[in-house]
Amino acid sequence: MAVGTSVQDAARAMADYRIGSLLVHAAENEDEIVGIVTDRDLRNKVIAAGLDFRVPVEKIMSSPVVTVLSQSICFDALMKMMSTGVHHLAVERKGRIIGVVTSHDILLLQGNSPYALFKEVRKQQEIQGLYPLSQKIPDVIRNLIKEGAKAGNITRMISILNDQILERLLTLLEDELGPPPVEYCWLLMGSEGRREQTFRTDQDNAIVYADPNNDKQRQEAQDYFTRFAAKAIDHLVNCGYPLCPGDIMATNPRWCQPLSVWKEYFSHWVAAPEPEELLNVTIFFDFRAGYGAAALAEDLRQYLGEITRRQEIYLLHLARECLAARAPLSFFKNFIVEKNGEHKNKLDIKRSGLTPFVNFARVMALKYGVRETNTLARLHVLADEGHISRDLWAEASEAYEIQMHLRLIHQLHQIEDGVLPDNHIDPAQLSDLEKRMLKNAFQVIDQLHSVLKNIFPVS
Repeated sequence: MAVGTSVQDAARAMADYRIGSLLVHAAENEDEIVGIVTDRDLRNKVIAAGLDFRVPVEKIMSSPVVTVLSQSICFDALMKMMSTGVHHLAVERKGRIIGVVTSHDILLLQGNSPYALFKEVRKQQEIQGLYPLSQKIPDVIRNLIKEGAKAGNITRMISILNDQILERLLTLLEDELGPPPVEYCWLLMGSEGRREQTFRTDQDNAIVYADPNNDKQRQEAQDYFTRFAAKAIDHLVNCGYPLCPGDIMATNPRWCQPLSVWKEYFSHWVAAPEPEELLNVTIFFDFRAGYGAAALAEDLRQYLGEITRRQEIYLLHLARECLAARAPLSFFKNFIVEKNGEHKNKLDIKRSGLTPFVNFARVMALKYGVRETNTLARLHVLADEGHISRDLWAEASEAYEIQMHLRLIHQLHQIEDGVLPDNHIDPAQLSDLEKRMLKNAFQVIDQLHSVLKNIFPVS
């Protein structure tokens, strides 16, 4: 349908063809798709707004159209819908739009779909209605695992669902408490910041807010965000997200501060790399915006990049920490497991296997100014920019995916057995193929260390 078509004619065509959307093309070129009109647009932008039915569809269309390649799998289309918040994707083949796929299409295909839970979260009008929804995530993820989805995509999906619960919760909480006195951003850190959550993730969050203009506004901000954080954390606990044992949460006054104070924190950590400061790196330096004014998080990220480039000695300390973590394999390539205690004959796949990849990607990202926080995304950018070889990127990504897959399977089995999920895997319970794949994955750690030794003169 051309851009000059009236809204009434568009609605009539949708009714005649029994469809929920129409692609809008340029007046002189039918192949040039410039927008999309949906039944939702007719309802919200025309009927509810009392708009004249004779206006052209270009007044109400959404533009530009979000697209997905025709060869993409449905999971990728679903991820794009959930991350962009759209319900319709134009399907593209060789530069031409050949159709439209909708969220309803995917719901019919997948049954117990992540999108169904996504929609259920977004329609909640009371915070208490969110409490049981996070408990549905394991069922959704179980289906994705059975369908063969990659571990990296599964953790991204978990993050998207958790993010939606957080966004809806904080939106409703703002409605309850009223608007804040200054702009703020709810920061997510650690595995949440990297979008690498699994079935059990403690809260790691903070608040950064715009610097107040005067003492009165400073006190108002402090009072507001103290109340806001206390209620938010309590609601998140009721949603099933455990408190952080280290108190890295917005309820801790130290982690609820204006932007200038956060910049002072990072300056101190970078300038004085003591053991505690190096520990902070693993949590705070992987931050991302979770809700609110994302520009504040972007400002802080840019500042971190600037001060890190000026402190080469800091990166040397980080590289030394990376090299201290050895692959959990003996000289004869046997698994190194715990000798006694609660987890005897098991290995911590997160600490011993995944963390070396996370730490490598982080220090390299800081070195070369990569703004991504996700480990796989960092590795991809590092390869694209020529900082690591394409072969290393491929091997490291595969090794990381294999470990994360085994971790997810392990935690899913624990949940099904009514046990709190952890990261302690018993190698004896793995198949011969899984053992071989895990050993190969661990051996990639030595390749990562070789790269660090070439870049940083670590003695």
